[in-house]
Amino acid sequence: MITALKNEDTITIRLFGEEKEVCVFSTGDNQFDENGDDKEDDFDLSEEELEVLNWFLDNVKIEDYKKEIMEHCNERYSAYCDKEITIDDVEDEIDIDSIAINVTENWKANDGFVYPEIAFFGSSLCDEEEGICIGFRDKKFLGIDLQNWIL
Repeated sequence: MITALKNEDTITIRLFGEEKEVCVFSTGDNQFDENGDDKEDDFDLSEEELEVLNWFLDNVKIEDYKKEIMEHCNERYSAYCDKEITIDDVEDEIDIDSIAINVTENWKANDGFVYPEIAFFGSSLCDEEEGICIGFRDKKFLGIDLQNWIL
């Protein structure tokens, strides 16, 4: 259980059965001070952010979402080429390098669009410019989209 962590610190997690270091960063309300200005990069994650992170680390295994990742990648590919991947290609298709935590008061947009609370965040061959975000909210899988979904 992680009891203290600074924004942009790295932790070691299991991804596809392998140990990997990932950066943990806040995209939520905690990244701003009381005046609405950006805090210094190494601010402490809040208790709520740590609670969400610990739930995530204890309960979410990326392997459980291989089918959804494959479907997302194939949808992205279909927009510009005929390439199609299989479930066996997923581990080579994406590179998760971070966990983004988005604890915010206004997590739902005016149009009803829901933003992830926490997500695997990284690059993807199917969209090299926009990457991949595998999002969760309220302890449930929310979906897969581009990185800007949580930024």
